Amino acid sequence: MPSTPSIRTIQLDQRWTGEKASLCFYEMRISDGGFLVLGHTVGEPSVADPWHAALRGFSSLRILDERGHMFALAQTDGRPGHATSVRVDGLLPPNQQRATGGLLTGVHQLTFQVDNVLETVDVPWTFEGIPARSGSLASTTTAAGRELRLYDLVVKPDGFSVGFMELGTYLPPFVGIRSPYNEFAPARDDKGNTYPVVGPERIGSSALLYMKFAPSPPPDANLTITLDRIFVSTDRTWRGSLFLP
Repeated sequence: MPSTPSIRTIQLDQRWTGEKASLCFYEMRISDGGFLVLGHTVGEPSVADPWHAALRGFSSLRILDERGHMFALAQTDGRPGHATSVRVDGLLPPNQQRATGGLLTGVHQLTFQVDNVLETVDVPWTFEGIPARSGSLASTTTAAGRELRLYDLVVKPDGFSVGFMELGTYLPPFVGIRSPYNEFAPARDDKGNTYPVVGPERIGSSALLYMKFAPSPPPDANLTITLDRIFVSTDRTWRGSLFLP
């Protein structure tokens, strides 16, 4: 839990509810010129829940008060199993001057605005007949009107990894990972073997994000990789309120 010297602490008991999870706010620590909001998640949060996508950095987040002042976000953290925290260290222009004392004096409502809400596209993309050997891939498949591609395959003694997303790009504009909940189904091969998902990883200096499966396949196997769902960035906006005494 972040350690922040506070001049005032407010106990909260408010909840935002998503599809399969909720975010429970329990405390706000007000410091000199800033504040920290603490909470925790219950259930299985998804980036399809706007607040979770914003806390994980997949959608943009703005915080405003009832006067229209916008606060400067210093840090957010919404990892499952950890305290959920939102840290603010001042105001944004035109009220950017350093605030002293309680930044929330006279404020009774904060609005958390999430832009570019993600939309779930819940259909499978299946890539078949991939030889189980390391090398570049040019495997593409189309579902729901969207073409996806696998870029690379790396076979290792303890498993294999598939490069499925170019980091830093939005072509196509999707978030392909909802860590720690994977969108990939277990991989299969033409010999009847199944390969559970291990998780996402980076490999060396590659600009790709990989999904790892285990164990390592036979060298003469042909793999089938299935991506169950993707999350597409939209122009929709979501707002949630946090009420202060």
